[in-house]
Amino acid sequence: MDAAVAGQQSRRRIRPLEPLVTAGTPPTPAAFRCPISLEVMRSPVSLPTGATYDRASIQRWLDSGHRTCPATRLPLASTDLVPNLLLRRLIHLHAATLPPSPSPEQVLSQLAAADGEPAAAEKAVRSLAAKIAPEKGKRASVASAVAADLDSAVPALLSFAKGGAGADARVDAVRILATVAPELVAYLTGDGKEIKRGRVNMAVEALAAVLSAEGVAEEAKDAVVVALVAEDLGRVATTLLGAGANGAAVLEAILTSPAADADAKTAVADRPELFPDLVRILRDAASPAAIRCMAAAVQVRGRPARASMVRAGAIPALALAVAAAPTAAAESALRLLAEAARCSDGKAAIAADAAEVAAAVMGRMIRVGPAGREAAVVALWLSCCAGGGERRVREAVASAPEAVGKLLVVMQGDCAPTTSRMAGELLRAVRMEQERKGMAAAYDSRTIHVMPY
Repeated sequence: MDAAVAGQQSRRRIRPLEPLVTAGTPPTPAAFRCPISLEVMRSPVSLPTGATYDRASIQRWLDSGHRTCPATRLPLASTDLVPNLLLRRLIHLHAATLPPSPSPEQVLSQLAAADGEPAAAEKAVRSLAAKIAPEKGKRASVASAVAADLDSAVPALLSFAKGGAGADARVDAVRILATVAPELVAYLTGDGKEIKRGRVNMAVEALAAVLSAEGVAEEAKDAVVVALVAEDLGRVATTLLGAGANGAAVLEAILTSPAADADAKTAVADRPELFPDLVRILRDAASPAAIRCMAAAVQVRGRPARASMVRAGAIPALALAVAAAPTAAAESALRLLAEAARCSDGKAAIAADAAEVAAAVMGRMIRVGPAGREAAVVALWLSCCAGGGERRVREAVASAPEAVGKLLVVMQGDCAPTTSRMAGELLRAVRMEQERKGMAAAYDSRTIHVMPY
């Protein structure tokens, strides 16, 4: 018996020591993290299913059209969000046990040092974004830290916003840029000897990112526009036009924002260099922003802007955009061609490039949405039929591949009665032109299934 006891004591003496429990950073409970963003929730809210999410993340989910609970996949009887006050209190108590968070200056240093390390960069951006949340009250300190080192902080944030991080993190980077918009605007009007072109392009790119991002609050975008129009607007417009596609995006925001008054919009739309520079940007960069800016200027000034656009040589550039640009930009270009065709100078310009315009419009007519098809028909009808039309355009349309079949498709599609009537008149004009030139009277075999008009 004594030997057994002695053996147990011996084993106890040679058993490895238990690791000491040291006071460190307490782990964050999984319940404190949003199931969508996986970040600690700032404003926890609950759905009718009982699942809790961060308000910003679940609101984006609902705004995108979803009507199910992301975690349970159950349909939602209601989209009301109920604040989870108990969980919010627990999160705040947990936060009080954590070490002090690094200052914005320290986080920016971490971001600059994280070049090539996406995880570290995302952590730094998330930390800064958390500080500019309304409940944190540290927006001014973040803006001050970024403004103190614009030349390194802004490029780092821009690089992250364009990189491969998650969508939420990229939006966070742009939201941080929005805090220093006034300082960036000042770069546009500074003395050219003091501010290098690289800095100006950096400022314009950052402003374009803020004004075009979907996740930035409209109030923040309006504040940027207000800061822009408060400066020497002529100088601002000249600088933006010299900055290429990003500058066109900023000008479009000024022309379409409710924060800019009518006088400011008119001053931009009436700039003599506006349309020539936008045409140059469109030709050089195939920029959808240049097309949208043209459309916004025409919307603001109407006939004078339309005439300026035609005189600037926009028709060939718009035809190229119709043929090659993404669908949304192509539809905008088609609407601008329709606007140009409403004036005699526009019709003459379209006739001068009849082959290119007709090929582009007919080639894209049934590869755009209903609004794009309507604009295509209007542009061709005004050029071919209205007021006698232009024979060169009729000849070009009649020579386009499958012209008859495409017009028939438009007529039998879901289009407005006016559009259908215009397409019918175009079809008759095309058939008459084909018969006059002795072209084949039969329908193309690939569209023989379409019932003739």
